[in-house]
Amino acid sequence: MTQAQDDPQQDTAPPSRAGILLLAGGALGLLLTGLLLWWREGDRLFTDGLIAALVACF
Repeated sequence: MTQAQDDPQQDTAPPSRAGILLLAGGALGLLLTGLLLWWREGDRLFTDGLIAALVACF
């Protein structure tokens, strides 16, 4: 066997910084969207949405 086959760490690549930034940006975007909806529609939107989601599950 060669050295490359014996090293288990060589197969796994470290997570890329761009991928982590994209995930963090997506999470931040979802949070800001939720805050904007809360500011514009109030808790009625989330209450109605929660009820609709529960009804859709059952």
